[in-house]
Amino acid sequence: MHNLTSRRWFLGSVSGAIAMTAHQLVGQLQASAESQKASTSGVAIKPPMLRSGDTVGMVAPASNVYEQEEIKIAMETMEQYGFKVVLGKHINAQYGYLAGRDKERAEDINEMFRRSDIRGIVTFSGGYGCSRLLPFLDYDLIRQNPKVVVGHSDITALLIGIYQKTGLIGFHGSSGLTGVGDYAIASFRQAIMNSGKIGRVAAPPANGKSVERDNRLVTIVPGRATGQLVGGNLTLVTNLIGSPYEPDTKGKILFLEDVGEEPYRIDRMLTQLWLTGKLQDAAGIALGHFKDCVPKEFQPSFYQTLSLEQVLRDRFEPLGIPTLYNLMFGHIRENAVLPIGAMATLDATARTLTVEENAVV
Repeated sequence: MHNLTSRRWFLGSVSGAIAMTAHQLVGQLQASAESQKASTSGVAIKPPMLRSGDTVGMVAPASNVYEQEEIKIAMETMEQYGFKVVLGKHINAQYGYLAGRDKERAEDINEMFRRSDIRGIVTFSGGYGCSRLLPFLDYDLIRQNPKVVVGHSDITALLIGIYQKTGLIGFHGSSGLTGVGDYAIASFRQAIMNSGKIGRVAAPPANGKSVERDNRLVTIVPGRATGQLVGGNLTLVTNLIGSPYEPDTKGKILFLEDVGEEPYRIDRMLTQLWLTGKLQDAAGIALGHFKDCVPKEFQPSFYQTLSLEQVLRDRFEPLGIPTLYNLMFGHIRENAVLPIGAMATLDATARTLTVEENAVV
């Protein structure tokens, strides 16, 4: 009798556990489906506008702080907009080349979305590590508490991951440690601290009567296209291919930039995007600055190379998609802010990129 009772208790427990596991699995699948709704429907979520006096949370989702003074520099960069800056709990953490373990960095982000006193989220720096923490973000929490998130370089993975899972517009712009000039500051204010239509973006700053060289706009394929902006750092966009956070480029304006990559590496990454159909799917291509993307010095005479422009023309001209090169965004001091998910028009013939709406409310 005792054995029979024990057996019944055991079987009941197992059945309950199975039922609970099934229930949890269904819940997870439903949550996953909900997470995809915004991105698949093409409807973007606009976060509340930031104002002078607001409190923003600063997190380090990628590389760790090298020197303590860097945090002060990053804070002062954001304080110039009139923000009060609250540091993430693990911003000083270090795990090798990362600012703490993946779950710690992700929890700092989740906490900033959770806190009602935090109006927006700014990033300390890029480096490497954002793609590692994407599985640990609470996308339901993020969707229910939309806030401005801004950064560039490795932060591209964070911005695209959040946008793909929630539809929340993210802002590809300078992180706190990035040096910014008057042009970048004005772009930040126009995109993030203004609820009106953003208008023309990433145009070269006024250069008087001299011939423009460094910021010269180059039409690779003429034409005009309208679609939602998506993109960022080429390396990170390529890195997300094949993952649950893979950017959707169909009918969109794909914007790309990079730093320190030789032309053959740029070729390899663009070819990967071409082979997966990401380039062909785009309505237009907006290329920013590819800083220091030149062949290494002292190449052996037998080693031939293409220039960066040749690589870009090789890859984009056959597609026939409107393509404009050398717009004012990337790893540069005067880095324009581009809202991922906002509608924009690229006119490669007239050499303009225009955001057709507001990105904050």
